[in-house]
Amino acid sequence: MALTILTAKLPSGETPVCGVTLEPYVTFRRGDALQPHTADEVPEEGLGDPRYSLRFRWYRSVLNRGGAVCWVHPQREATIQCVLCLRTNSDIRTSFHCSTECFKRHWQQHKESHEQKRLNGIQNGYAPEKNFKHDSTFSNSGETWIEVGKSRLYTPGEADIGCVLKCEIESIDAGSRYDTVTKTFTVSTNRVRPAATPPKRALVPITPPHQCVREGKFTVLTYNLLADLYATAEQFTYCQPWVLSWQYRKQNIIRELLGYGADILCLQEVQSTHYNDFLAPELEKHGYTAIFKKKTTEIYTRQNRFAIDGCATFFRKDRFSLVKKYEVEFNKAALSLSEAIPQEQKNAALNRLLKDNVALIAVLEALVPPFPQTSGPDGGDKPNRRQLLCVANTHIHANPELNDVKLWQVHTLLKGLEKIAASADIPMLVAGDFNSVPGSAAHDLLTKRSVEHGHRELQHDPLGILRPSSKLHHQLPLASAYAAMAGCRDGSTAVQRQQRRMDNKTREPKFTNIGKDFLGTLDYILYTDNSLVPTAMLELPEESEVKPRATSGLPNETWSSDHIALMSEFAYRPQYDARHSKDERR
Repeated sequence: MALTILTAKLPSGETPVCGVTLEPYVTFRRGDALQPHTADEVPEEGLGDPRYSLRFRWYRSVLNRGGAVCWVHPQREATIQCVLCLRTNSDIRTSFHCSTECFKRHWQQHKESHEQKRLNGIQNGYAPEKNFKHDSTFSNSGETWIEVGKSRLYTPGEADIGCVLKCEIESIDAGSRYDTVTKTFTVSTNRVRPAATPPKRALVPITPPHQCVREGKFTVLTYNLLADLYATAEQFTYCQPWVLSWQYRKQNIIRELLGYGADILCLQEVQSTHYNDFLAPELEKHGYTAIFKKKTTEIYTRQNRFAIDGCATFFRKDRFSLVKKYEVEFNKAALSLSEAIPQEQKNAALNRLLKDNVALIAVLEALVPPFPQTSGPDGGDKPNRRQLLCVANTHIHANPELNDVKLWQVHTLLKGLEKIAASADIPMLVAGDFNSVPGSAAHDLLTKRSVEHGHRELQHDPLGILRPSSKLHHQLPLASAYAAMAGCRDGSTAVQRQQRRMDNKTREPKFTNIGKDFLGTLDYILYTDNSLVPTAMLELPEESEVKPRATSGLPNETWSSDHIALMSEFAYRPQYDARHSKDERR
């Protein structure tokens, strides 16, 4: 019963990227069977002792096809070369750039590569292979190939940048006398691209609108990562397959997150498998621990499997400890609400309200309290008061036709936070992807504590869940962190540059999400302004920086989500400590 290979391809497309593991997707047929199988059902050669196995061989072309190519943009021909690389006999391929502007823009990164190669002792030629030692070279049609790998997986390194790779796949029948090898399948790639450089965004200090305590400052980031199950070619028609590949995007995302170095990360659209297999282990290496809440319904994906995403909150173990967590499932609230809806409308109501969105609330304790010790009645020092912080991370429903559902979800979350606030006087942060633009009813409820009776979005309330409008209010003193940047009057050049990237009317960023037909703000960081003060903001990019072409949007080769991250630094207000001191004396 022969094993016949039917197809072989790279799921991420034909453009490999340095550092991103390649794994061919192989289908085969056993004997005369009509049903095809995948390579997951057959082991690699040398693993175990099966009769049938697959043999993989990876090769690199010795010469760049078509002449020298740009190190940063391998799809472009090189027009300029670094003289310093020539003088020092460094890796010749990294010395090429497509234009003077490209060379200037990436000089700092290129300069760092000089230093790194000097430290690594790399001289006169290519960087050494990390995962395989060359042992085979052959020439085919005048082109020389070097064998670089013997397993199903291959991770391109610096030596592969600008070169073409190919993988040869054969099926082996160990039961035959001569280990029969069937037809060889070959998968070739385009030139290997260098890994993208994470966006360079600095924290911009602002003059605090209120006096604040110097000790205990912390940073909070919110970021919708674009779960792989939503990163489809149908949704993002302007993206190359490799740009959407999770194998590529995850490397960009982790470098970006670590570059920001936030103390608290509020992440949305975190696919559960990627949380367990990649994000949690990688961030744990850098001192983070996490809690995770997945949505309530799995989705059947293009990989013919079920997947689910959710919200993950990471925090630094040396700054905070977890006191308590609360999980909010809006579906449970919808089921409770439906009990008050007439029976004949219940099915329609549940169909409208059950959207699987969630929120994750963490009560954290600062390991180093920000406020100084005070003296007790006997003159001795009292122990430091515990400093708690409540962080809510949410992802509100996205459908633009269901603004009533969005508003109801936000109102439900705020009412839950009010209960926590009633039990303890605690600073609060509310962050996430609210899928609501500035000026929407949901945004008004968050930032103004109520929704005006005549708001246009209240006119469409088919279930009557928003009536009376007077109930749409809350008592939390929430303010938008980036609005503090818009209102800052310190006059620094950096602040003024950021203010030009904000909407003068709404006092929010001009965008946090860019699609093919949408550019606007959907993500926010809100804080209780009676206890916290924003002291710095992560700078906002220009539209031209993230959207190089008029017909494109996010993600792209540098920005690996359709959202951008927001981050704010906060300090505690001294009045908050004074209020607590009075409470303790009572």
